[in-house]
Amino acid sequence: MLQPIVDALHNLLTFFYGFTHDYALAVVLMTLVIKAILHPLTRVQLRSMKAMQVLAPHMEALKRKYKDDPRTLNQEMMALYRAHNVNPMMGCLPMLIQLPVLWALFRLLYTKGLFGNATMFGVVWLRLDAIPKDLYAQVPAHPELLVVFLIPLLVAASTWWQQKMSVTDPQQARMFVFMPIMIGYFATLYPIGLSIYWIVSTVAYIGEYFLVVGRPHPMASAPPKSQQTPSTGGPRAPAPAARGSRPATLPPGKRGAKRA
Repeated sequence: MLQPIVDALHNLLTFFYGFTHDYALAVVLMTLVIKAILHPLTRVQLRSMKAMQVLAPHMEALKRKYKDDPRTLNQEMMALYRAHNVNPMMGCLPMLIQLPVLWALFRLLYTKGLFGNATMFGVVWLRLDAIPKDLYAQVPAHPELLVVFLIPLLVAASTWWQQKMSVTDPQQARMFVFMPIMIGYFATLYPIGLSIYWIVSTVAYIGEYFLVVGRPHPMASAPPKSQQTPSTGGPRAPAPAARGSRPATLPPGKRGAKRA
């Protein structure tokens, strides 16, 4: 099922290699092109994700208020979504559409022998198909191979940056605190060419986030529109009088009529 997508991505990688003659640069260009093609879906996903982050505190308040009344809770949730023009499905649907492309790309870059003897940016001892974990035993004889382990660190650092920027809920941030470490460890088990894709893709996503959402801000604490219901059963409180204006007086004949 994924093979047609894998073949198309392979042709794209070969195309970029044809005029760059550098597989590392070809991976970078291919990643950027794919991110540009998928950007409309990413834009929708980012906007929906940000809207859900803003509504998260109010959703938790509704869950606590109607914890024993699931029917009313669902009605209030839907009212909250309608009041803010939020469709919760729009955060997942774009990702589901992108997943086949991302899986195919992972499968392509993980293919054994894909890069042949190609090196990373011309460094003869830094091959794109090398797996950092397999180089541990060679470090004593070749200390320069320590540079290879900077790549998993860059993978972890870019993942941490993306997570810190996009996850604004402190509770969620604590849940995902070990995610960058885990991704960095996985990068020691994958070919370097795949790590290059991950770093470039993550940095490109950070750029998309700033472009679509802007700088991260704390979650809003004001009541949402659906919860700002006007008071009933009594008149509104009078607005405060402007400075220097005379107080209102009762009409003639009404003064003192309701004195206690």
